[in-house]
Amino acid sequence: MGTVGSFLRSNDDDDILDLKIRGRSGGVIKHIPIEMKPRGKLGLGRVGSVGRKPKGGSLRSALSIDLENPETERIKREFEMYRLDKENDIANWQKKEKKLEQENKRMRSELLALQKTCTKLRNERDMALQAEQRAIARAASFECDRDKVQRRFKIYRETAEYELQNVLRDRRNLENKMTKYSPGCEDGDTTSRFLVDGTLGNNNPGDWWSEPSLGSTVQLHQPTYLRGPEFAHTMMELEGPFTNVNKDDWSSALANMSQSGQLLTEQAINKVKRIYISAPQHMFPEITVFDKEYVPMLRLLCQKEGKTLVVVYLQQDNQIPDKRYIPRFQQARQKQLDMASLLVAFVGNPLDRENIFDIKYALTESTSVKPAVIAFKDANDKRMCFSGDNSDGLKLKEESNMHIISEYTSPQEGAEMVYAALDKILKSEHGVAREKTEEDEHTENGLCGGALWDINYDFEQMEALCYAFRSSCELGFEKYYEKLNSHISAAGPYPPLLVMGPSGCGRSLLLSKWVQQLRERNPNYLVLYHFVGKPSSVSADPILMIRRLSSQLMQQINNPPVLTSDSSRLIEDFPRWLEKISSKSPGGTILVLDSIDRFEQAEVHLKWLLDPLPVDARVIVSAEENTCPQVWRSWPTLLLDSFSVKNIKELFCTELSTNDVIVSNENERKILSHCGTMETCTPLYVMIIAAYVISCGGEKENDLSDDIDNLLSTSTCELLYIQIIHLLQSSLEAPENEGMIKLILKYLCVSRNGIEENELMSLIPDLTWTFLVRIFDILSSLLIIKYQAGLITFAHEAAMTGVYDLCFGKDDGEQVTDIRQELIDYHSQFLVPGCVSCRVADELPWLLRQAGDKDTLKHCILNLCIFQRLYERGRSAELLAYWQYLGVDKNDMAAAYFTATKKTEEGIGQYNGLITLPLIADMYETLGRFLKDMVLLNQALPPLQRALEIRETAMDPDHPVVARSLHQLAGLHAQWGKYTTAEALFRQALEIYESAFGFEHNLVAREVESLANLYQKQNKHDLAEPLRKRAISIKKRIKSVKTGQNNAADKLQRRTLHLEELALGPESPDLARTLNELGVLYYLQNDWETSESFFKRSIEMRENLLGKDHLDLAQSLNNLAALYNDKKIFDKAEPLYERALQIRLKHLSPDSAGVSGIVRHLSMLYRKQNKFDKAEPLYKQAVDIREKSFGANHPSVATALVNLAVLYSQQNKYSDAEPAYERALKIYEESLGPHHARVAETLRNLAVMKYEQKDFETAAKLYKRSTEIKENEATYTSKVLSRRSSSGDTNTTIKNILQT
Repeated sequence: MGTVGSFLRSNDDDDILDLKIRGRSGGVIKHIPIEMKPRGKLGLGRVGSVGRKPKGGSLRSALSIDLENPETERIKREFEMYRLDKENDIANWQKKEKKLEQENKRMRSELLALQKTCTKLRNERDMALQAEQRAIARAASFECDRDKVQRRFKIYRETAEYELQNVLRDRRNLENKMTKYSPGCEDGDTTSRFLVDGTLGNNNPGDWWSEPSLGSTVQLHQPTYLRGPEFAHTMMELEGPFTNVNKDDWSSALANMSQSGQLLTEQAINKVKRIYISAPQHMFPEITVFDKEYVPMLRLLCQKEGKTLVVVYLQQDNQIPDKRYIPRFQQARQKQLDMASLLVAFVGNPLDRENIFDIKYALTESTSVKPAVIAFKDANDKRMCFSGDNSDGLKLKEESNMHIISEYTSPQEGAEMVYAALDKILKSEHGVAREKTEEDEHTENGLCGGALWDINYDFEQMEALCYAFRSSCELGFEKYYEKLNSHISAAGPYPPLLVMGPSGCGRSLLLSKWVQQLRERNPNYLVLYHFVGKPSSVSADPILMIRRLSSQLMQQINNPPVLTSDSSRLIEDFPRWLEKISSKSPGGTILVLDSIDRFEQAEVHLKWLLDPLPVDARVIVSAEENTCPQVWRSWPTLLLDSFSVKNIKELFCTELSTNDVIVSNENERKILSHCGTMETCTPLYVMIIAAYVISCGGEKENDLSDDIDNLLSTSTCELLYIQIIHLLQSSLEAPENEGMIKLILKYLCVSRNGIEENELMSLIPDLTWTFLVRIFDILSSLLIIKYQAGLITFAHEAAMTGVYDLCFGKDDGEQVTDIRQELIDYHSQFLVPGCVSCRVADELPWLLRQAGDKDTLKHCILNLCIFQRLYERGRSAELLAYWQYLGVDKNDMAAAYFTATKKTEEGIGQYNGLITLPLIADMYETLGRFLKDMVLLNQALPPLQRALEIRETAMDPDHPVVARSLHQLAGLHAQWGKYTTAEALFRQALEIYESAFGFEHNLVAREVESLANLYQKQNKHDLAEPLRKRAISIKKRIKSVKTGQNNAADKLQRRTLHLEELALGPESPDLARTLNELGVLYYLQNDWETSESFFKRSIEMRENLLGKDHLDLAQSLNNLAALYNDKKIFDKAEPLYERALQIRLKHLSPDSAGVSGIVRHLSMLYRKQNKFDKAEPLYKQAVDIREKSFGANHPSVATALVNLAVLYSQQNKYSDAEPAYERALKIYEESLGPHHARVAETLRNLAVMKYEQKDFETAAKLYKRSTEIKENEATYTSKVLSRRSSSGDTNTTIKNILQT
């Protein structure tokens, strides 16, 4: 029976309700089951149904009856209640939904607010990070500035202390001189040096009263910087490279000689010896024997002196693919003859056309005279050549430079005789393999620590300057010269001037021409320069550049210190040297650095350029516009403008007209039109086009037009180079040498510094000298390659880039690896003792590093020969860089070198006896010096001790070479702070040197000075001062330049010895002049005895050859008189001066410079001897000469008048002296101003004279006026000093003040 519970909600009802309540649809709708009761049972179970109508039997009536049932009502009520509940629930859910929506909106608004806050916080965080970065940058900048200030203060403190020491020393010198000389007139030369020491401008009022003639003496001999044209630099008349050389500064004379004498540069400094061999075809067996048996011996002879021997033999070759280049090849033969140091000619009938041309050109037409070895096959050939009785038209004249071999029987004998002659020439006339004396062995150690500079680097830079200087057009540089000149003349301190422009714009050309003009116009400037080649070359090493420039600065002082090999110390000390030397140089120091953007780590090693430069130093640098670092762009900049059409036409036409080449108007128009674009308007591009046209000058116009069209299809210099090489390959390469040009250029690209001709001949077996010379001449004329320092290298960076792209492409590394390996294999064959040259040491380690072969690189740099070659030339930084690349620290490096040296010691006697005990000792000493330079003192002690042990065992314990080891050990202990041990070692070395060389030797002076420095470090000044005075005294008495102090001095000594050998030859005017030069040379070295002997021989020879009244004789007489004057032998100097004056008066006018110079010296000599009656007319004559030369109101006339007045005062002729003083005073006031120093000195002299006349009132007035001028000058001096740098001594400061 159904109940009300049947209508209650079931689980199926929940589905429907849940869907309605939650508002979801899409589910399955389930019907609510209704329980139907049987009809019959409805009537039977009726209770309390009275009065109700009976229900029918149909389903409709049953349902109607059922619906009307109270239970149904109840169900309805329940349903209604249920519905209301659900509606209430729905209403509640809707309220909740609205509430949630409101909450959602609130939370969304909060979320937006949080997002805005987050964005704001993020922005604030970014701003804080940026502020932090700015703060860090500022802190770094402040730290950098602090370091700069600290460095500057350190330099200032050191230079101020040094300046103070100079002032105190000058004061002591002044006191000594004032007490030494009597109240008479001073010696002119002594007074000059006295004034230069800085005593001018002393305002002590008591000085002139105690020394009344001291002020008068000032005008007798003016300082160098106050002299007019009438004053000579010294009493000695100097010639040639010795002109304007101060006798007291022989180091400056060395620098002057090394840069001014072209003969010296070619013979004594050039490291390449070229032998040109000429022989007819039928004498080829002699060439073969000579090249195979004797050339290696000559090459080894030259290699011992660090030189390279090149033997050139041009065979006859008629296979020239392009006949246009035949004239060029003839010029190439002439160039080879001009470049040759020696000529070897095998002569025998018949002679070839080329053989005749070589002999004629070299011996009769060439501008340079060179030694020649002429080997005749038989005596008949010699007779025919010297008599001209031959069909070839060859007629020789025997000269002093010829070495004649009359005849020989076989090719072997002929080659041997030629070798003997060449061996003699190389040893005697070219300074190769000079036999060293015993003293040389002990004083020359060949190490960079004791060397002042490497002359080979200077020569390379000289060649670079000369190559950049060669050009037929100025390229409109005049406007740039003005800015460069204004930069060096501006008041300092001044930052560097940056010369910037695109590649090929002419930066190097501009700087080189300007340097040459500056040297010619202002010789007082000390000009240092450095030109950078390939970025991989040695010239791009900034440490080596700083070392070279430091050495050149050190040359400007006497007794320069040892040049360190520590790179950090070099960089730290270079600005100090620059400031010190700049302050001492009369014109200051000018430093020119070209292409500094090619330096390795330029911004790190050239950081000193960012610091304030010294007041008297000017730095000019150049860099390419695209690669110049940003930090340098803040400097004053000189930007090279692009070429205009007018400039292009001027350059192109000038190059063609210089070589007498003409092109058609059409070709010229095309070239000028093409070169007018932005990419092609550079000077280099125009020069390359012009060079190609010149090289094809004999070509027909239509053929030239085709080549020009091909060239003008390019838009950059690199592409232009590639196109030119393609044209050369098709024109010059025959089938047998096809691809050889490209192969040569490949080796050139992969090498570090370039490649030698000998190396190319060995690397390319089929290469002949004939083909190489032709290709080299064409490529060099087209500005692709150049010959510098014995190497073939690229002429421009654009040429290197273009050739590399042509040979290897952009991404081809396999060919580069193969070529590099060939070069490595070639250089590796020389890694044996006696064969390792500087060239191998330069190239092989660098090639191995580029190849990434660390094991072979380690083996290479552990080779002691490589180590010594690098260290002896100051390449310690490069050695350390190799070890850092291998990941080895300094301690392990030191242990590895010590182990390698011990292994070498075990092999004594190997390599044909080259490994000897002295050599092992030298290796240990070299290693010890290297480690000491690296401040590895613990590691440096064992090798130095071992070197001492070997030398004491293998030699006498008192041998001088033992003292050298003792000196090195003493220096190590002194650096270590073990002063007691160092003192004992220094004294032991001193005893050995004194026993071996005597008490007056440069090595003795060195040990004495070392002891003085040792005591100075310990503040034992009472012990140091006597030793220092003794060292100075020894150095003054040394008769020659310090042997072995530096390589350049050794080269100059060899040249001097060669001059002495020439002096032993037959008499001639040239020999007399040479003797006079030698006398001057030894005079500059204070070797007066040797100088006197040469002067006497020169006088004797000139009297015999030229006569007793010749003008040249007066020069030698004057020089010998000046020598006697310095030696205070006045009785010998007087007749020589008088005779020289008589000779010059016969040939020259009385007011000439030569006469006035002798008049001045002779008058001073008379005054020193108190021969006033003879001196007075000469002083009057000096006044007349100057009046005629400069006019009556010139300051020089006033100077002569003061000299005359002083002479009158010394004779108490005050009535004659006063008008002379007054006239001089008037001239000075009108020409120099009433407040000039000379006016003050003249007033002071006049006051002294009045004081001696007892006219005290007038004397006081004059002295008061003089003092006022001096006080004003002192005030001005203090202002000038405040603008100047703190470095420099007193005399330089006063000199610069007075020059203003």
